[in-house]
Amino acid sequence: MIIRGGDYFKLGLFVIAGVALLLVVLFALGAGKLFQRTYQMETYINESVNGLEVGSAVKFRGVRIGSVSEIGFVSGKYGQNAAGYRYVYVLCTLDRDFFGTMGGKPAREQAASEVARGLRARTISQGLTGQLFLGLDYVDPVHNPPLPINWEPASIYIPAAPSTLSQAEQAVQSISRTLTGLDKAELPEAVRSFRRFADSASHFLDATDPKVLGPRLADTLDQARRLLARLNTILADPAAGRIVPETARTVTGLRKTVEAAGPDAVRLVHDSRETVASLKASARALERFTTDPETRRQLAAMPGALKQARETIEQLRGAAGRLNSVLGRVEQLSASQQANVQGILESARGLIENLRELTGEAKRYPSGVLFGPPPAKTSLDGASENTVPNANPMDGKPADAAASAAK
Repeated sequence: MIIRGGDYFKLGLFVIAGVALLLVVLFALGAGKLFQRTYQMETYINESVNGLEVGSAVKFRGVRIGSVSEIGFVSGKYGQNAAGYRYVYVLCTLDRDFFGTMGGKPAREQAASEVARGLRARTISQGLTGQLFLGLDYVDPVHNPPLPINWEPASIYIPAAPSTLSQAEQAVQSISRTLTGLDKAELPEAVRSFRRFADSASHFLDATDPKVLGPRLADTLDQARRLLARLNTILADPAAGRIVPETARTVTGLRKTVEAAGPDAVRLVHDSRETVASLKASARALERFTTDPETRRQLAAMPGALKQARETIEQLRGAAGRLNSVLGRVEQLSASQQANVQGILESARGLIENLRELTGEAKRYPSGVLFGPPPAKTSLDGASENTVPNANPMDGKPADAAASAAK
């Protein structure tokens, strides 16, 4: 086969056209992504992510909005700030301005608002293949609080919620623990008790005459009917319609009061806890005191001691009565002998005066009290100052004789 020059030109033109068409197709398929702005979103999962891989889809209520770009551990991402945490770190790339379509705030602030409303991320299984994708949806924020973290997320942060498989596993474990508890609570005995009750009820129904049981049941139903009618009458009263709003207002006021008294309530709870702890300590101390053998021995001996105390009190009462009688007699005796007592007191007073004079003389002239008057003074010429010219012939008597004469 001979190829001429014009054919080479056509062949080259065909090849160039094919390559140009291929480039146009590739550009058409990828140009949008080249000029599209992406967002980074991260979440932390506290369970196994087996089946979730890099490239797995990220969907919001079934609509794909991005893909998983990184999977690791928070300790490898945030270092010492995440030390001790065992969460799985999942970084996602959102292909569209997902949070910009929810409000006019910036993406990070809008994401925080949606998280407060209950937006959470969770792993979802794709059928029976075991492959997982990350789904975003709204859940109850009270029962699905964010995981505690100790660092500032570098990207938009969406907390994770437990997956459906994890919740089912927890439910199964809860049921297992409940059954185990029922087994420990002697479930067979409870079943036997219910059977005995059923047998007793059946025996009662069999033994009771239907002619008697029927009127009783009819009377019970009639009483229930009258009770329902009474309730309907009460609820139909206009005052009953005001009860609910007034109750709501009362509860609102009570809530405001409780919120206003928050610090006081905290202190009250703290003081109550301390009081309860003190009461528990006192109760334990009282229990130790009452269980002490020495205390029991003293309590056992207490009746005898009380009996002795009672006898002592009776004896004291008798002694007090006798003392009152003696005092009465003394009072009567002192009243009857008052004149004699006054005379004795006067005599005693005179005796005391005489003794006082005698003691004074004894202090001044001790020898005169014992032997007579004091001795005469002697002058310079040797004559006695008490000597008179006509001396008595008795003056020559010895001193003992003179003393005897003086006496």
